[in-house]
Amino acid sequence: MNGAVIKTERLLLRPPKVQDLERCADLLGDYEVAKMLARVPHPYDLELGRSYLSRAAESWLKHQDAEELVFQIDHEGQMIGGLSFKELRETPEIGYWLGRPYWGKGFMSEAVEAAIAWLFQNTHHTRIASEVMTENPASLNVMEKLGFREVGEIGCTSLSRGDTMRAVRTELRRADFMNGR
Repeated sequence: MNGAVIKTERLLLRPPKVQDLERCADLLGDYEVAKMLARVPHPYDLELGRSYLSRAAESWLKHQDAEELVFQIDHEGQMIGGLSFKELRETPEIGYWLGRPYWGKGFMSEAVEAAIAWLFQNTHHTRIASEVMTENPASLNVMEKLGFREVGEIGCTSLSRGDTMRAVRTELRRADFMNGR
């Protein structure tokens, strides 16, 4: 498998490619996007981005052994964001981002729901976790809408801010997700 492709009503989730770098730089170069993410520096670093995209694309070649799997999110043929599952050998942790022009349109709820369905259909994991900065109510709403439950507060390192931010850890059990669909 060279990567999974997931189609929703409006979106296409696909494996990343190094050619996504320019679009990633445009969208992730926006401080309002980067400041809500743990692993994205500001200003956006092209070399780090290239390296990340290369590793992310390669992980799909042996996806069964991957520690992280990444999807790019396309709308009408243009990349608008990204989504990943890391810690795949333990409890997977979902993370995601969306370019600011695409906020408030329900794209992330649609993408996250489809990706979680894919993960539960293709792995034996029984739960998924997330960490969301407390000052990101839109992301917390996505988690709540899909059935994630708060399990505690944590500190989340933010590269763009050079600081640790307050965050909420949430979890979703397979049975709760399947029952809620």
